[in-house]
Amino acid sequence: MPQSVITALEELISIQQQLIVYADEKKTILIDRRIDDLNELVQQEARLVRQLNQADDKREQAVTALMGAHPSLRFHEFIDRLPDEIARKNIQSRMKTLQELLVELQAKNKINEQLLKDAMEFVHHMIEEVTRSRQQQYNYQSPHGQQTPPAGGTGFFDTKA
Repeated sequence: MPQSVITALEELISIQQQLIVYADEKKTILIDRRIDDLNELVQQEARLVRQLNQADDKREQAVTALMGAHPSLRFHEFIDRLPDEIARKNIQSRMKTLQELLVELQAKNKINEQLLKDAMEFVHHMIEEVTRSRQQQYNYQSPHGQQTPPAGGTGFFDTKA
């Protein structure tokens, strides 16, 4: 019975490791600003997250089956009381590994989130620079009178050389 929990945890660990690889790739893609590659990676990541959810459902079912006679115990308490020491240590080891991977993935996702936020701020800044109307005149103006700006748009692309 404990083997089904161990197998489910191993599957979760494998998927988490793949997500960490994707997070590293995503960081490189964000830094290089390769949008098409980012879109493709996000789709692959979404598929992997669906697999993660399915694997977690399997883990839940395995834990429920294993703890069937002891529903009032918490999982950690139940594992501590397992008579099979090898199975107990295997489960505890894999749970610890899974927790470490989760922490690592969260840290990488936080970095990627900041990179994405910075990229969005850069894009918004560039859009403002390109589309904003001129706040100041770039040419010399006579101090005797204000010239009225030409009719129509006065954005960056509307100026003459």
